[in-house]
Amino acid sequence: MHTTRLIVPALLLSLAAGAASAKVLLGATRPNNFTYSVDNTPVPLNSAGATSLTFNATKAALHVLTYSAECSADNGADTNDGWVHLDIEVNGVVQAPTVGTADAFCSPDNAAGSDGWVRPSITIPVRLVAGANTVRVLGRMQAPVTTGWLGDSALVIHD
Repeated sequence: MHTTRLIVPALLLSLAAGAASAKVLLGATRPNNFTYSVDNTPVPLNSAGATSLTFNATKAALHVLTYSAECSADNGADTNDGWVHLDIEVNGVVQAPTVGTADAFCSPDNAAGSDGWVRPSITIPVRLVAGANTVRVLGRMQAPVTTGWLGDSALVIHD
């Protein structure tokens, strides 16, 4: 009887831990660097260079999206004015808080040229539909930045 009192709680904890694990719906990485000089440029999301990825969700629900990339911004001057920002689209809709221009992903570092790289990430809740869903990341720039750099990226969507 004493053994049963120890086994049952351990079994319940084991089941609870298993239920808490997240199911990855999409995992994509892209090695190498990507630079752009036109605002609203679709960003490659995998090693094949796809700028839009389609994946399936078993049910309509709120999920978690995380995007990270090596980032640099060049404004052609020795200032930190301007920034690189992103629009993350799910099923054609830009997701908050990436709507608009006030969501800096990285900024220049007071030196001319693309340097001062950082590895920022953003994690946001996204509502998916049951079945096929698409995701895109658009590289944006806030003046006076004229070149954005997003490299060695990772995109993960999970329960």
